[in-house]
Amino acid sequence: MLAAIEIERDAIESGNIDRHLAVLTDDAIFLPPNSPSKTGAELHSWLRGFLEGFRVEWLSFESTETLIAGEMAFHSYTYTWRVCARGGGEPTIAAGKGVHLLRRQPDGSWKIAREIWNGNPASPR
Repeated sequence: MLAAIEIERDAIESGNIDRHLAVLTDDAIFLPPNSPSKTGAELHSWLRGFLEGFRVEWLSFESTETLIAGEMAFHSYTYTWRVCARGGGEPTIAAGKGVHLLRRQPDGSWKIAREIWNGNPASPR
């Protein structure tokens, strides 16, 4: 089940939109912070725009809980990443937490059906 999460992380860091989309269910819904839900063609376009516009480097990623219940799975995580616009500029380092809901596929593999995340408050300087 965690293989799907690793594929997603690698696809984000490498900027490989096709690999990222391949690990999502056809009815995947993302619930990004401070933004409306994304699904279908809108989700695909939104992800493509992000991966084409930004480079991501995972500084840390920790699975905090994983639970499998039949054909569904729950995965929570914490992360820290460095994000930099592909056009240049100073990178931003951000940390947060999130949840994946995954669905087992007929071939036994897992795909991400739902994802929600949000950032942690910035540390005082």
